[in-house]
Amino acid sequence: MTPFMLRIAQLVGADEADVDDAGIEATAPKPLTRISRRIATSTGADRQVVIRSLAEQLVCAANAVLASSDDHLSLTDETLPNELAFTVGYRGRGARVSTIFADGTAYGRLVGDGFESELPQELENVDAVPDLLVRLLVAPGLPHHLVHI
Repeated sequence: MTPFMLRIAQLVGADEADVDDAGIEATAPKPLTRISRRIATSTGADRQVVIRSLAEQLVCAANAVLASSDDHLSLTDETLPNELAFTVGYRGRGARVSTIFADGTAYGRLVGDGFESELPQELENVDAVPDLLVRLLVAPGLPHHLVHI
């Protein structure tokens, strides 16, 4: 098993008290984000593809550990005329990562449950993707489930 798979197995098998409101920051910190900024379209497209590719790999790894197919993460792509986006979902919660293209620039966005902000935010970098997925899995109020080890 990969380190990410071991992390998932440990977290979803934890007691509810271990990931309450106070403990979630220790067990599943928010992914690093930054205020969205305009960058070159080619850089934005490359960035989106790298983040999306890693998200797919990690969703597959997490789903291999989760025991019930009803509790698997989902990944849904959207291709719009001026935007590339995907949403990762888990038990009614979701996070949408997108890159919008306008006026020769690209603009990243992260929106979803637990990621509200007054200013538009985007993931800091590809290293924030594992924390994004873990955060969806262990958000407070969601039950924990058996895992395959």
